[in-house]
Amino acid sequence: MRKLFLFLTISLVALAPAGAQTQPAPAPKQQVLGEITAVDAAAHTVTVRSDAGETVTLSTTEQTTYTRMPPGVTDLKQGARVTFAEVRVGDRVLAPGVPAAGGSAARLILMTRAGGGPGGGQNAGRRLNGRVVSVDAAKKLIVVQTRGGREGQESVTVDATSARALRYAPDSMRPADAVAGSLADVRAGENIRATGERSADGATFKAEEVLTGSFARFAGTVASADAQRGELVVKMDDGGSVKLSFGARSSLRRLTPEFEQTLAKQRAEAEQRREQRRAERQQQGGQPQGEGAGRREGQGGRRQRGDGQGRGEGGGQRRGGPGGGNFQQMFDSLPAVTLAELKKGDAVVVTVTAGADASRATVISLVTGPAETIRAMQQFQRGGDGPRGPNSPGLPGDALGGGQGPTREPPR
Repeated sequence: MRKLFLFLTISLVALAPAGAQTQPAPAPKQQVLGEITAVDAAAHTVTVRSDAGETVTLSTTEQTTYTRMPPGVTDLKQGARVTFAEVRVGDRVLAPGVPAAGGSAARLILMTRAGGGPGGGQNAGRRLNGRVVSVDAAKKLIVVQTRGGREGQESVTVDATSARALRYAPDSMRPADAVAGSLADVRAGENIRATGERSADGATFKAEEVLTGSFARFAGTVASADAQRGELVVKMDDGGSVKLSFGARSSLRRLTPEFEQTLAKQRAEAEQRREQRRAERQQQGGQPQGEGAGRREGQGGRRQRGDGQGRGEGGGQRRGGPGGGNFQQMFDSLPAVTLAELKKGDAVVVTVTAGADASRATVISLVTGPAETIRAMQQFQRGGDGPRGPNSPGLPGDALGGGQGPTREPPR
């Protein structure tokens, strides 16, 4: 990546007017090269962790130009003109002509990391996903419960000494929308997505980046809607109520008859698979304990957890279901609705950013439709979880509308 930006710097010099070549070669221009760790839209500033290890602030003006380069491309002419609003945390940036200590930038050359943002595709094999068990902010150590081990779960200690800390945005589960955070923000019970290197024995994980946040999903009915103030009050199935606010990325959609038919089909197929597994277990009942246990573990053990987390035969079978790619694509194609269209009594299932105040939350995705279908969708996707509260580790990749991936199991 550093070589790529070196090529870009050379390209900038090559684009200088021809007459300048007759003058003595100027001293190398100062520049800032590094990774964006924070973006302040109000102040129009960008915080950069430079490759030299310094944290600098770049200020921009209405005259600043922004060029986004495709990964691997060095020809500035192939870059796309973008706006300040498209500058993202995690972008690599080159600010030519700016002192190493920071300052006003006339031009920012940006490059999105492969995979579209934090924890992107190139890091898929270096990723740890799970739920935070405990945090030692002073030592920068996080104990994480993740999938694996003989019991289906294991604890891993994440060393975040040199890691960049990010938080999921209030209205999005997409890593590309993450915002700057700190380890002091991390709480037990939150979802965590870390990128780095795992030790040979698997007990520790040296993190380069940690992305954390807390989510919940619940079903209920609309108690009141205030489109002018952008607020919605939902009465949950357990009798409580919560006031919902909306962000720029919050998704509101309505179920269609075609979606309902697909859901009904998927439920029927899931029931058939359960019946098949019951029959297999009954047949195995008369076998020796060792052989039966081995078959149950290999064929059905990981599928019976109810959370769709199995990677074996059962996991593969579920890829066409609510966690599957086709189902997610169908969800993404559902018609959008506005807050003004929601009426008192409408059934909804909502995925939210969970905060300290249980009576208020920010919507990530909201789906409305027939109450029977909403309950069926919630039950089918939830698996063994209760009607309220966070799902099992990996909810971001599982929740409809999260937009992070097609599978119920956290990507590894």
